[in-house]
Amino acid sequence: MLAICEECSKKYNIDESKMKGERARFSCQECGHIIVVVKQKNGTHAPNATFGSTGSGNESA
Repeated sequence: MLAICEECSKKYNIDESKMKGERARFSCQECGHIIVVVKQKNGTHAPNATFGSTGSGNESA
């Protein structure tokens, strides 16, 4: 799965088989932004909305 940092656009290739739960949370190595990824269901393509972020305070509701 490909995860892209919303702040600096750095790309990360995530191996879903190594994820212990449904979600994984990590910080970007370039800018420190928190990236949350959700494991995809089998056979479906997850939209970009599933890649969220927390803690930045820049999201508009």
